[in-house]
This record gives sequence, structure tokens and C-alpha cells, in this order.
Amino acid sequence: MSKSIPNVDWANQLENAIRQFVKEKLELIMREEIKHFLEIEQAGTPNMRNGYYQRNLDTQYGRIEGLLVPRDRNGEFQTQLFAPYQRHTG
Repeated sequence: MSKSIPNVDWANQLENAIRQFVKEKLELIMREEIKHFLEIEQAGTPNMRNGYYQRNLDTQYGRIEGLLVPRDRNGEFQTQLFAPYQRHTG
């Protein structure tokens, strides 16, 4: 007798895996954005990375909670993925 994963559990696991994948890729893109911002646009200034803040973002794949958005010391970095205070994607 084989045990199968119920369809509901399988669907939930798939949705969670997709949300985790999207979260990881968004965070990777933002890390590259701030790296470029500091190396190119802020070259010669004392500005540097200053950790992260967390944001929840509603996407077509569901709610992504605890998205780590990088920040800089001068507060000048803004990701191109979403606008400030935006909580929903199109």
C-alpha cells in the first residue's frame, strides 16, 4: 500500500516552495542593486550598507513575509523592484 500526499498538502507545499523561491530571487536582486548603487553611484562617498529592514509583499504568488530589503547609511538607496511603501505588486 503506497502512501500519497493529499492534494491539498501537495498544493500547499508547492505554493510555499514557489513563494520561498520568489523571496530568495527578490532578495538576490536587491543585494545586487545595492552593491551596484554603492560601487557606481555612490563611489567616493562614505556611504555604505546598513543592514536590512523587513517588508511583507503581496504578489501573484501569495504573500511574501519577512522580505529583507537592504538599506544604506544615508537612506538614499531605493530598490527598483517596488516603490516605497508599496505592499502589493501588479
